[in-house]
Amino acid sequence: MAIYIAAHKAFTVPQEAGYVPLQVGAEGKHPLPYTPDNTGDHISEKNPHFCELTGLYWIWKNSDEPVKGLVHYRRYFTKKGHLLTQEEISDALTAADILLPRPEYLRESAYEEFALHSGHEKDLILLRQAVETVSPEVLPAYDRVMAGNRLSLYNMVVASREIFDAYCAWLFAVLFELERHVDMTGYTPYQQRLYGFLSERLLNVWVAHNPNLRVAYCKVENTEQTLKGRLRLFARRQKNRLLFKLKG
Repeated sequence: MAIYIAAHKAFTVPQEAGYVPLQVGAEGKHPLPYTPDNTGDHISEKNPHFCELTGLYWIWKNSDEPVKGLVHYRRYFTKKGHLLTQEEISDALTAADILLPRPEYLRESAYEEFALHSGHEKDLILLRQAVETVSPEVLPAYDRVMAGNRLSLYNMVVASREIFDAYCAWLFAVLFELERHVDMTGYTPYQQRLYGFLSERLLNVWVAHNPNLRVAYCKVENTEQTLKGRLRLFARRQKNRLLFKLKG
């Protein structure tokens, strides 16, 4: 088992067995004392646009662990205040096929939320065309997810090698097809993180298209967040569930 921790800067590495720090966007950067994502088959140079997905790609292509996953240097799957252990992950995967973050309920639809806050609607149009080109059978799931307001975020996932690799094969086929058509002229650095934002939605699409997948939704904690910030986030999530759950 290897749960890789995407990081672009030094951080306090958890001592729990099975967690492996992974430097994302390592190409051309000062090396950190972590596994770099610019070895073997990699897309490390795409990090400004693909974000932690350069790490996801590296894991897909270079890790043969029977169970593998991706978390973040400040966001982890947790249970009762501690990081999930190898044993807890193994136990969870006896009853589920894939571990994902607990869904967030959005004020707008997934489509509207992206267009308003993360990027440009024209890229959503291109994304749907890319999905249609790569796997038209996925379009019904794509349309359902984008019209809904419930998403597992952060591009965090843990699964068996077979499921992890199957998801990555589909995801990167869609993103590389999309990349052929996108023009980022005039985009802010935030908007240029396009593929990272879109993949948060695509993970939900892939799961929706595979209804036989048994999903375990896990709590995610931000280790850099203050107690006040955590309480504020908890209150916001509870409010959103009450106000917006029925919209999905």
